[in-house]
Amino acid sequence: MLNQMHAVAETFLDCNGDWQRTKARTLKENLMQQEKMSSNLRYFTLIKQRLEVLNAEELNMLVNGTVAVRRLIVLLAICKAHSFIFDFIAENVRECFYNQYEKVTHANFNEFYNEKKYEHPELEQATENTVYKMRQVTFLILEQTELIEDVGSGIIRRPYLSEAMEQLVVKDDPKWLAIYLYSDNEISNLRDLYA
Repeated sequence: MLNQMHAVAETFLDCNGDWQRTKARTLKENLMQQEKMSSNLRYFTLIKQRLEVLNAEELNMLVNGTVAVRRLIVLLAICKAHSFIFDFIAENVRECFYNQYEKVTHANFNEFYNEKKYEHPELEQATENTVYKMRQVTFLILEQTELIEDVGSGIIRRPYLSEAMEQLVVKDDPKWLAIYLYSDNEISNLRDLYA
């Protein structure tokens, strides 16, 4: 939902950080681009949840950056708002990348999910259909943020971050560099450089 997140973030800044006004304008102007009001409300709630975790600099970068930068900020927002996706990328996708597997597969996700059930017993309650949807959405996020070429191939692509983007992420928390497939050593070096 790159375009929708950009539109809502822009509206939020135009409304001077007032979520009530942002919501009213978002629904009036159909920024979610959905036919049903219930869908518009559900999407708005999800996007609001993601935008609320961004700091002012990150929001400005989302609104004013290039499409490539917006994509990077959207990935950051998703990972800050949803720890499961952060963990999957930081632990599993990154491991695949550094072990030169070249791609991440549904089997990687299933293995990761099964490991997480020990840490989060609530995942035991998820139905097979729920796990399927979680995997589908996670891979769609990876594709739309261009961490993988496409859902079908799962071929991993490390994004390029400018120096300004690296500084922005390190200033927030260097751990977020893991979602851009930075190694632990690179994260440590950039922490020392920019912190």
